[in-house]
Amino acid sequence: MLGIDSRAARITWTVFLVLLIIELAWLARTTLFVFTIALLLAYLLHPLVELVRRAVPPRLPRAVAPAVVYLAGLTTLIVSALVIGTRITAEAAHLASRLPQFLGNRDLLLERYLPSILAPYREQITRALSSQLEAGQEMLLPALSSLGQGLLSHVSVLLFAVLIPILSFLIELALRDIRAAVVTIFTRDEHQLLAHHIVTDVDKLLGLYMRAVFLLALATFVSHVTVFGSIGVPYAALLAGICGFLEFIPVVGPLSGMVIVAVVAGFSGYDSLGGLIGFFLIYRLFQDYVLQPWLYSSGIEMHPLLVLFGVLAGEQVGGITGMFLSVPIMAILRVVYRRAVAARQLEAARESDRQPSS
Repeated sequence: MLGIDSRAARITWTVFLVLLIIELAWLARTTLFVFTIALLLAYLLHPLVELVRRAVPPRLPRAVAPAVVYLAGLTTLIVSALVIGTRITAEAAHLASRLPQFLGNRDLLLERYLPSILAPYREQITRALSSQLEAGQEMLLPALSSLGQGLLSHVSVLLFAVLIPILSFLIELALRDIRAAVVTIFTRDEHQLLAHHIVTDVDKLLGLYMRAVFLLALATFVSHVTVFGSIGVPYAALLAGICGFLEFIPVVGPLSGMVIVAVVAGFSGYDSLGGLIGFFLIYRLFQDYVLQPWLYSSGIEMHPLLVLFGVLAGEQVGGITGMFLSVPIMAILRVVYRRAVAARQLEAARESDRQPSS
């Protein structure tokens, strides 16, 4: 009728719906990010919730165990903010006040640390460093000033700090129903079985990933603040906190943390940059070849080049948010792909077995 092919119309309508969903998701990206962080927080705390749930009497409501865990986590966070956050805030305020002075001493820094082999290129290096530092100053000063004044003093940050744990608590209560809803979307038994396997794998994957990244960030902060304090690195708590936070960004984050610490320490007049770089090398070897493989163990098995591609692509799409979410998104897509291929191969094998032999 009217010369319109029904199959082409269905394909066109499907493409339109997909593009519409992508556009709506992009428009609501801030809200989706908040819900995603809440979901990842729920996966991070889920093992503790299950541990408490096994310890409390079964006659109590299911909300008791998550309430205990989230209240304990909130208490720990408040105590940590009072003990460590005040020191980080003071160091950030002090660094923000002295940053213009530090950046003005870049010639002295080059004179002290530039290798002799690069001396003929000093003028070019100075120009490149000046342009990068001026650009960095425009980004660093507002961030350090905000941190120095206390991030929780900003209404939007305070709103998210309250909203994300509440959303995470509600997601924890609904995790079982969410898994069941995903499976029951499909009507055919084989599709429901495939969805069940994918949901189970994603549950395991996200839980393992969040626990591993959190423990890596915690280990980085504790080790760095201890070593920085013992060897006299200026702004020890602030720089250790930056390194710990950047552990949530794969590959690029740890490298950026090392560069930031080295630059701030050099501008601050710290004399033992060689020992500081030596500590970084030893810690990275320990983390990359001992701690990280042990934490990830049987979880995320992705080639480093794929991880690096995802991080860089995520930065182009969504900035720091995209970098943080790139690895779990790629890991989930990998789970879906591998399960779909396995299901297709199993179906092909069954069809082959059903065919009569000649």
